Amino acid sequence: MEIEINDTPATNDDLVQIKCDQMARRSLVDCRIRATSACSTDSTVVLTNPDGRLRFTGPADRTATVTVPSDGSWAGFQVSGETGSAAIGDAVIEAHCHTATGPLKASKPMTVFWFDQAQVNLTPGGAYRIDALGVFTSSAPPAIAMSVQARIRPAGVDCTAPQVARIKIGILQNALAGVRTRIVFGPPAMVWKAGVAPRTRVTVPTAWLQITNRPVQANDSAASVAPIYDQPGKAPDTIDSRSLQPPIGCTGGGAATSNDTPSSATTGLPIVSQPATDATGAVVGTVTYPFQSVRASTNFVAWAVVFDTTSNDVCLLRERTWAIDVGSTAVPATRPTAAAADSAPATAPVLAPPFSNDVVNDPANTTLGPDPAAGTTVLTHP
Repeated sequence: MEIEINDTPATNDDLVQIKCDQMARRSLVDCRIRATSACSTDSTVVLTNPDGRLRFTGPADRTATVTVPSDGSWAGFQVSGETGSAAIGDAVIEAHCHTATGPLKASKPMTVFWFDQAQVNLTPGGAYRIDALGVFTSSAPPAIAMSVQARIRPAGVDCTAPQVARIKIGILQNALAGVRTRIVFGPPAMVWKAGVAPRTRVTVPTAWLQITNRPVQANDSAASVAPIYDQPGKAPDTIDSRSLQPPIGCTGGGAATSNDTPSSATTGLPIVSQPATDATGAVVGTVTYPFQSVRASTNFVAWAVVFDTTSNDVCLLRERTWAIDVGSTAVPATRPTAAAADSAPATAPVLAPPFSNDVVNDPANTTLGPDPAAGTTVLTHP
């Protein structure tokens, strides 16, 4: 009997990608087996993998039973990668007659490819500034420069094989749940109606507060590049033409790069204006609250990922967090911050919409009202 990997007689594509533990996903490779000499009846073979690097699809499938046609036609099966190969061809499929310990009828070496030396490098940019209207942005963009990389293993994998050629190293980013902006309006200024008696008093909130909340963790992406943060050639959302790169060890392999500069889209902040009533309930004037201050905060997690450009599947390799926390009253201005080093993936990613900006821009996630912590103030007509 003979076995072919990837349903071809070529040997350079006798490869399967290692399972993705974080996403509980396995890449499957189609294979096939046939009899090379005439048989009077169909044959039953049990496929095994003595080295334990393969599975016959799922995690518990250490063997597979296949009926091989007597006429020499092919019978199909699938394999997935359980443990990375130390060398090319060290994951061997064996075909045994009838049982897993029966006579050996065929064997086929293949390779489980995997990745090491993964890195997430984050370089904070210039300090943030907030203008008089509450618009905030970096004084020296980008706010964060991102660079991720990983190396394919074992040495000698043919990167032109279909299972590898579609694999790139890229960036996935999520914005974590939390308050994004907190805008304070105040102190109150009163415009009294004509004819209101001197010494008339009104009790009004001392300040108003507008809060924009991101109630859930969300994918920081856009429709054309999702599920990852950035992809080349995906106008209008491409940020960096090198945002997807082959792994190190392949021709052209190197670091995938992109950047981010969160900013407000505010073109002007409202002045809160409310009617003011006296003790009898009569409207005696209008109280206004000018913009006082704003604080903007966002926490992010960025991952180095293996990205399949055909299936859009991702597998996490390393992660690193970064943040902006900037206020209009901060002196000196605040720079973005990044965790000291990357680490093994520990945060479950969100891949699906709604995207982070859509969540923040949803009016349902913004509230405006009196600041309960500030209490009330009594204003008296001169």
